[in-house]
Amino acid sequence: MKKTVATLAVVCCMAFGLTSHSTEAATSYTYYHVKKGDTFSKLAKTYKTTISALKSLNGRKSDALYEGETIKVPQLAAASCAESKTGSSSKNRTILISAEERKLLAQLVQAETGFSEPFAGKVEVALVVFNRVKNPAFPKTVKGVIYQKTKSGYAFVPVRTGKLTHIQPTKEDYAAVDKALSLFPNDHRGSLYFYNPKITKDKWMLSRPVTIRIGHHVFAR
Repeated sequence: MKKTVATLAVVCCMAFGLTSHSTEAATSYTYYHVKKGDTFSKLAKTYKTTISALKSLNGRKSDALYEGETIKVPQLAAASCAESKTGSSSKNRTILISAEERKLLAQLVQAETGFSEPFAGKVEVALVVFNRVKNPAFPKTVKGVIYQKTKSGYAFVPVRTGKLTHIQPTKEDYAAVDKALSLFPNDHRGSLYFYNPKITKDKWMLSRPVTIRIGHHVFAR
């Protein structure tokens, strides 16, 4: 996007009055990078909402905004604003994710990374799912990707073993999902797979081009 419209074309269903770590959802938002001179009052007017609604969406009590930080703004207004300036809605990089899918993805992140992997590794696992959603070789939704069936049963081991839905994600897992959402439009690595090189013996997987190594995982495409 141009600097005049610093929103990212990423959509997530969330509830007003909840922080980014909340497990519930009810409305849509996208991301906006705060510029010098921005205020809640100015942004509320731009995105056709109220100051209290913006603060609630971001879990804020004070009026302070800091240049360079990322906050959430109502998605519909943001999309309309972006289209009016660019003539495009950037559909091919937009991901719709429901409250159920957000929790499901956070569960997958926890199941695949536990407490031993760094935050960056959790974010990259979530990015793998988002990249698959936008890749024609995979299902077109987050839930579809997570529950994709393969010759061995399911694409992800926690789904295959039936343990995924019993996993309790942490605040850090939810934060990793939200971080991945904000990074996704500009993610140039395009990771589609990840594995532990000490465990994986699959020659095809080991032959994939490596995008990054984080913690115990190798990410590839």
